Amino acid sequence: MQRSPALLLLLVLSLAAPLLAASQELTLKVAAFVPQNSPWDTGLKRLAADFERISGGRVRMTFPQSLKGAGESDIIQKLKLGLDGALLTTSGLAELYPDTLALSMPSVITDDAELNAVLEAVDPMIKARIGQRYTVLAVTKAGWIRLYSKSPVVTPEDLSRLRVSVPQGEKLIDALFQSLGCRTVKGDWSSLFLQLSSNAVDVFYTSPIMVAGLWSQFKGKISYVSPLPIAPYIAALVFSRASWEKVPADLKPQLEAAAKKLAADMSVEGAKMEAESLAALKQQGLVMPPATATTAASWQKVYLERRTTLLGEAFSADFLAAVDAALARARAGK
Repeated sequence: MQRSPALLLLLVLSLAAPLLAASQELTLKVAAFVPQNSPWDTGLKRLAADFERISGGRVRMTFPQSLKGAGESDIIQKLKLGLDGALLTTSGLAELYPDTLALSMPSVITDDAELNAVLEAVDPMIKARIGQRYTVLAVTKAGWIRLYSKSPVVTPEDLSRLRVSVPQGEKLIDALFQSLGCRTVKGDWSSLFLQLSSNAVDVFYTSPIMVAGLWSQFKGKISYVSPLPIAPYIAALVFSRASWEKVPADLKPQLEAAAKKLAADMSVEGAKMEAESLAALKQQGLVMPPATATTAASWQKVYLERRTTLLGEAFSADFLAAVDAALARARAGK
């Protein structure tokens, strides 16, 4: 029996439909150098679920096992060679746009209000600067860095003549600490515990979440935590522009909104976890000396004295000008 052309066309289309649907599915491979089960780790997994739900399965996020535990420099190299996206901290983002390191230099930004104002000011600059190769879905605060030490450190003067552990490659931060009179000692997480045990270093800096998570290794090696955070660190969800252009145009606004909302949520969760970590560390015996009325001003003085020399020579004038203006607005409103 001869079949009509219309019936044959319907038959072909019905057989091809599953293949067409599959061809429209997009898998985005994303990596991050974040602690397991931290707000950023669990947040990325939630975002993957949101992407799949919003897109009806058309856009998925996966996390390559081969990059689990990889450092940010390695992740960025992969981002240039085929990885679709990454959650980057300040150090990683600074590899794409060096001026962003100014946001996490000690003494520049001192609290959440200042950080919010600065991020609002520089967000368009970040997106414009790296926009030819990358799409930035969200830039947000990730947490605060404090000093951990064998003796009390409240003001910059307390750091004078102390030995500070500085990771390899952080040359500008190394120079800043040296300008305060510190002796800097190169190190990383694998060498830090030995350096503390052997009294090769007196001070290091990181998030309280990291210290609380590794307290069994720090116990007995440090006694104090600084009363004020010395610098924020930020997080940015970045995709290669080529990968993000593959996302269906009708889905992009919803997926971008989901990324921004999740970044804001993770910032809140991270702040809560930091507070809980500090409380736990105090219960374990870590001492936080009280800040004086002039403590914050003494750290701000560090920035002002180096604004036109060390920092002014390292970062672009327009970027620092935007930071200065945002800080002035935030401080005027206090």
